[in-house]
Amino acid sequence: MMNNSIPDISGDDYLKVLVCSANVGNAEPTPTSFAAWVPYDGEINGPLTNTPYPVGQDEINLSVGPYAAANNCNDNSQEGIVQSLATTNEKQKFDIIVLGMQEAAFVNKQKKDKELLDTSIDSISNNVGGDDTNTSSSNNNNNNIASSPPKSKGFKNPLKKGAKKAAKAGMVMRGISANQTYKRDTASMRNITGALTVDVLGYDNNKLNNLIKTTLPSYEMVTSSLRGEMRLFVLAHSTLAEDISEVYVGAENTGIGSIMANKGGIIVTFVLRDMTRFSFMTCHLEAHEGMTHYTNRNKNLAEILGGAKTDPVYNMQDATITSHHMFLCGDLNYRIKFSEYEAKKKKSSRVKTLKMSFKGPAGLKMSMNKGSQGLMKRSVSMESEQDEEEAVEEEVVANKNAVGGEGDSPNKMGGGDEEEAATGEGGEKKDEPANGSHFDQAKALVEAEDWKALNGGDELAVALKQKECLVGFSTLPCHWPPTFKVARGEGYQYNEKRTPSYTDRILWKSAEGMTNNVIPFLYEPCPDFITSDHKPIRGGFAVKLNKCRPPHNQNLSDSVIKQDGKDHPVEQQIQILVSDMKCTNLPIMDNELIGGLSDPYVKFVSSPKELLYSKAWPSSSIITKSLNPVWNENYHLTMDGNGMENGLAEGAMFMLTVVDYDATSGDDVIGTVALNLNELVSELDLSGAGSSDEVQETHISRPILRNGQEYGMLECKLKTAFLAPKEVKSFLSGAKHVKTATKTSWKSKMQAFTGLAIS
Repeated sequence: MMNNSIPDISGDDYLKVLVCSANVGNAEPTPTSFAAWVPYDGEINGPLTNTPYPVGQDEINLSVGPYAAANNCNDNSQEGIVQSLATTNEKQKFDIIVLGMQEAAFVNKQKKDKELLDTSIDSISNNVGGDDTNTSSSNNNNNNIASSPPKSKGFKNPLKKGAKKAAKAGMVMRGISANQTYKRDTASMRNITGALTVDVLGYDNNKLNNLIKTTLPSYEMVTSSLRGEMRLFVLAHSTLAEDISEVYVGAENTGIGSIMANKGGIIVTFVLRDMTRFSFMTCHLEAHEGMTHYTNRNKNLAEILGGAKTDPVYNMQDATITSHHMFLCGDLNYRIKFSEYEAKKKKSSRVKTLKMSFKGPAGLKMSMNKGSQGLMKRSVSMESEQDEEEAVEEEVVANKNAVGGEGDSPNKMGGGDEEEAATGEGGEKKDEPANGSHFDQAKALVEAEDWKALNGGDELAVALKQKECLVGFSTLPCHWPPTFKVARGEGYQYNEKRTPSYTDRILWKSAEGMTNNVIPFLYEPCPDFITSDHKPIRGGFAVKLNKCRPPHNQNLSDSVIKQDGKDHPVEQQIQILVSDMKCTNLPIMDNELIGGLSDPYVKFVSSPKELLYSKAWPSSSIITKSLNPVWNENYHLTMDGNGMENGLAEGAMFMLTVVDYDATSGDDVIGTVALNLNELVSELDLSGAGSSDEVQETHISRPILRNGQEYGMLECKLKTAFLAPKEVKSFLSGAKHVKTATKTSWKSKMQAFTGLAIS
């Protein structure tokens, strides 16, 4: 008999989501490998019942993030989910399937060299913005790193070599100016034409699309996006496709100078059945072991979230704020390290305080050009296709002083001197372990299947616990062998030059009040994927969908209620009084020349937009030159009933976005506190039949979030009621200094900034 605490996820109340992530290794996956990663036609029961790594209550209790605290007493184990799915006679399938790929670019290895020889290098280089070519790593199951086929010791055709160089250069550079995106509501994917033949240009696209179409015949493509070597496919079961709307795609590069598309991310956002907003992100972060690379990975995540904005209505907030549920996957490159290196974190942090002397725009430009030349020189001089991605990255590390940053991190001032201070004679780093330093220790734990100890050294878990990235996200522990770095073949043969690590991951975040709406029931690697030096992973989730909060009076329809046998128009609206509002520990947003502080004000934002938006979002007054502002006014907000024609949606949100006013340029967003509107009015009767005396008070103390990081705290008291206009005066009677929050005008901004009255 099924445990009563286990929800029935087989019905329409739950969306069954499969998230698959693979670093393809710039090699064409075989159909068998692809089938080992993506279950045929989205079948749930096969992977769920055959997995050697079931998700039990122990995994839930050991998960990192808010989900563990919310579910440490719930029996949402995989065994219960299997039992739940077994209650229906229908074969269960996933509703949404997401495929995130990294290093997913390859050419036809069987193609005759003549077709490349006929293509001039100049013609290829003219199409680097949309070129779809890349050299492919060949398979060799006998070595930890796949090597290229034996080369002749005789004459090497310089044209063939030059064509390969140009193809590699195109792969590294593509995605700088554009990305290819297909959305279901468009006729077809935008074609980028170039000098290469169509077959060569689109070989990897065609191969992957055919694999997806063959493996998932019952699914429709919602969107597919290509950015450099990164790809994101979102598919919906054909019975669900028509229920998807508002599809948006954003992408951000985090390679050299934040230009190169070998690293970065793609985000897709859509709304299901007009109620639940989902976002899916795939990313590829900076590689290599050591504190500097760890720090840059955390920065990469913030840069992707900040740059890949997906919803034009909420351009002040990133997808982690506006989504009801967001899933993130990819080759995050977080490594396993053990306690002997923990003490060095403080020393590394101290080194980071050193600043590079600013030599002016010309010097910076020259340094960037030098670094770019170094990268391009290396990318076009490769004679072997073995581990080309790592070779590029290691050359980038060697040229880091020229570009002012470390590895694949964005070009930041300060990187040159920082690296000089952190290295000793001969370029060896003083404070950081070399790649593979923990190999013996990690390999011994893998052989002992001591997953707990391995997860104890996981950098990502540390980053989440210390809130150094992805604040509010959860992830399950990896109770299986590390997925990196392995020989291309079956099983796990680890490369001694890299510490075995859980680089490939899946995380998720839910909006406030919805943490329990996501149930993870599958999380496993795919060891039979043989064509990459990573083992792909996949995760299955059941997500409870939002509905409208039904009115208490079931006769309510078309803004009319029945009382005393008569129809009465509903005039009530949600009223909010914001009082005792203050922020603490805000970041410095202004230049030191003008005080080095911030000039914060708060914008009041709603979802749905119609609840509060009228030409602009209402906002508070500006507090100048303060990192700990206190607002003495109380702010009154009225939520428009036009945003609640069918009742208040469970996903309705009330957001307080803190903004720094800038008199000389556009205002800068500091961060947002996103609240569940239903929780703010949970004690109120929204049917229109309640008493005007019903008032709910909520005290708020929340971190201010932007791009997955904290930027201070916001505190306030919220007083809510559901009232007719004639009852509002009584609601506000006890408050002092009440202001009706409206758009902050230019005059009021300048008056606050200068202290002068402006007529």
